[in-house]
Amino acid sequence: MLEKEIKILEINKEEVINKLEALWAVKSFDWFIHDIYYDFIDWDCNKLQDNKRLFRVRQKWEVHLYTIKRKRNKICEGWEKWLKVADEWENTITDVDSFKKVLEKYGMTQTREKKKHRTSYKLNEVEFDIDEYDSIPPLLEIEAKTKKEIKQYIKELWLENHIQKDFGSRKLFEYYWLDYSYL
Repeated sequence: MLEKEIKILEINKEEVINKLEALWAVKSFDWFIHDIYYDFIDWDCNKLQDNKRLFRVRQKWEVHLYTIKRKRNKICEGWEKWLKVADEWENTITDVDSFKKVLEKYGMTQTREKKKHRTSYKLNEVEFDIDEYDSIPPLLEIEAKTKKEIKQYIKELWLENHIQKDFGSRKLFEYYWLDYSYL
């Protein structure tokens, strides 16, 4: 699946929720998310981060997922310059402990982790995720199939004057001068 998204920083959560509900968006999630990232440590040529890839194990409520993402090169995606674009594969894990042991067996090590509270809404096929991290103001992530849809909802939610960023969580933490170091 191709993921296209933008982060809108420093939103007023209650105002955004009221506007989404006025558009008849449906709440689809409201709970904490715990992400644990893995990478190869010993084999520098296989490091995922250097190849713009990530491997993540995520807990959403009582569901566990593993995700592999590959960030797209923006030079090749000219019309999507201000969006974060990535190929994303996500699958359910039934036995997390066994899964972690398999990762370790193949040379992967936990490198970092983060937790956030997420409130999600869905409208047609567009996803709106309001994320709250410790020490970072609430932000809205809009994920849609096209740049046009994302721009439309930025306008409908009156967020044109807010800071818009195309980065992932690592750069988000750097933006706010917070430590996002490896374990």
